[in-house]
Amino acid sequence: MNNRVRRKDPTRGISIFFIVVVLLVLVAILYKGISGRNAYEAERRAADAAAASEAAAASAAAASAPSVLPASASAAAAASQ
Repeated sequence: MNNRVRRKDPTRGISIFFIVVVLLVLVAILYKGISGRNAYEAERRAADAAAASEAAAASAAAASAPSVLPASASAAAAASQ
């Protein structure tokens, strides 16, 4: 009499399937967020590097240019001599 046949529980398979699907959706959302953040940071670094190179070029150009006094300052300098 102890020879019972065990039937598989169909709800157990469905519940495992749903758990796997939910985990896959969470992993996809995390992957999309992390890859988007990395792309944003790379774009931001490129923009910062471009701004830094422009600032360096502007300061180098300003340092190499001869100093020119405004007309009022040069006239005052000439009058004081």
